[in-house]
Amino acid sequence: MAKKRDKRRKQKAAAAKEKAKQAVASDTAAGKARSAVFRKDYDSAIKLWNQAIEEDQKNEKLYANRAATHIELSNFEEALEDAETCIKLKPEWHRGYYRKGVALEKLLQYQEARVALKEGEKQAPEDASIKKALTELESVLNELAISLEETTADNPDNDRFTKMLKWMKDGGCKFPKLYLKYYSEDYRGVHSLCKIPSNDCVLYVPLKYLMTNEVAMESEIGKAIQKSGYEMRSEHSWLAVYLIQEKHKAAKSFWKPYIDILPDKYGNMPMLFGDVYKQHLEGSYALTMADNRMNSLRAEYEGICAACPAFRKYMFLEFVWGRLAVITRIFGLNIHGKKTSALVPYADMLNHITDKQTDWQYDDKRKGYTMITNRAVARGEQIFDSYGRKCNGRYFVNYGFTIDNNFIDNDAVFKVRLPPSDPHYGMKLKYLHGQPMREFQVPPTYSEDVSVLSENMKPRNMFSFFRFLHARDKELFMVSSVDGYQIKDINPISIRNEIEVLKHIQVVARESLKKFPSDMKLDHQLLKVNKFMDMNHRNCVMMRCGEKETLHWYMDLADKAVPLLKMKWKDLKRLAAKCHQIPTRFNYYVTEVVVPLVKNQK
Repeated sequence: MAKKRDKRRKQKAAAAKEKAKQAVASDTAAGKARSAVFRKDYDSAIKLWNQAIEEDQKNEKLYANRAATHIELSNFEEALEDAETCIKLKPEWHRGYYRKGVALEKLLQYQEARVALKEGEKQAPEDASIKKALTELESVLNELAISLEETTADNPDNDRFTKMLKWMKDGGCKFPKLYLKYYSEDYRGVHSLCKIPSNDCVLYVPLKYLMTNEVAMESEIGKAIQKSGYEMRSEHSWLAVYLIQEKHKAAKSFWKPYIDILPDKYGNMPMLFGDVYKQHLEGSYALTMADNRMNSLRAEYEGICAACPAFRKYMFLEFVWGRLAVITRIFGLNIHGKKTSALVPYADMLNHITDKQTDWQYDDKRKGYTMITNRAVARGEQIFDSYGRKCNGRYFVNYGFTIDNNFIDNDAVFKVRLPPSDPHYGMKLKYLHGQPMREFQVPPTYSEDVSVLSENMKPRNMFSFFRFLHARDKELFMVSSVDGYQIKDINPISIRNEIEVLKHIQVVARESLKKFPSDMKLDHQLLKVNKFMDMNHRNCVMMRCGEKETLHWYMDLADKAVPLLKMKWKDLKRLAAKCHQIPTRFNYYVTEVVVPLVKNQK
């Protein structure tokens, strides 16, 4: 019994001593840093590790711990530096090699990471963390050992692309988990060589390899244009003129490996279509949009040539090539707090999808462009970027492609004129600033949730204008203000007015459909069979089909909504409740417009 009591006393004493030791340790900078890490307050932890290291600069554990915290903050360069210091202070300690291996892996330096982890394994063969990290890294490396035949056999630009990859790698670019796959001579995509977890950096491009507006403006041709005093109509032109200059330099240009992989021609762009493709776009606003784009480019080119003699040696079609190369590949970046545009090698080869797997930015800490996965990616899966929500008109004219199932964002053009027979023609024309004609390019919805660029692309603004056109007598006073008529802010006025609005929109839609030589059913059949001359032909059909679907939606809206506007509230009430519960685009119009008008009619 006495021996047991003595043993318990010793255990209590040892526990008390350890508790006292921990209490003292918790008051130190290192102890506070560990507490901050436990709370996941990594920024505070870094400051505390800094303080602890200032007090004890030879303590390898502090550097290892700070390295771990830097990794949590994605400060991988700093983590690597701390790991190297830890190893230097105590080469026989495995933890320094582990931290180094993790940091190198995050920096996409897989072979170097393997060497570091192997060295750590030598020092501590049974360490579970090192074993796990090595197993995972070996798995990645095995997947990355995909054969050259598998990744390059169908690549018609293999020689040019290989040279670009070498150029990028020599400059510190990192993309070990990616490869380029060709589906046809003009169609390719970027794929994953191995399984990629979420929040993993798949591409790093240092600042030197980003062709920014600033680089273009500081070039020989950029300075010449600035000196001439010419003001660019579009900021994209700076990069376009720089691309042309560098292309003419050929082997003397730093950018030659990148420029060599750019398309020589852009036959998929509607502005360069010949009659064969244009006939498939008859009736579509894409033709007008493409013509306007070409006229804008010619005006820019002629303006530069007139002001800057140094640019006159370049041909107009070269300028078109440069502008198309830019608009189809450009990224908007924020570099050190300044917004700019840039061409980013490799990143600009990703195809578009709305539900992309990646996010990108300029990382000030790493001094370069980074692309990070936002979800797990399977081995061999194509990796996409997103150009944002757009109608097929913008996808087609700006980028040379269309997408399927884009109904909610597709649009159509409505041209409407104040009729001279209007009894209030003179007064209304005055508030239209003498311009009786308006043009709207709107998607099939009444909702504000639309991917539009300007006021004439908002459906509510179109409805507002039609309401103004059909306002009569006292209704004009109802929609006026001290500033006159706010043409884009007119809410539903009356049942009579709204019925006239819907009927007028239906007439305009019907007239627009007559401009197409074929109907929507034929387009649907063609897309279902999916046998086209080439992708340009398919894109033309997809483009015009989207417009027709939008026009038909507005015609159907009138057919279904006008009868509801003629109902009594007691008859509409039950249907209104269902419309409120089921969120469709038609039901939204019923809830927002029809119900208030019918409910409040006198």
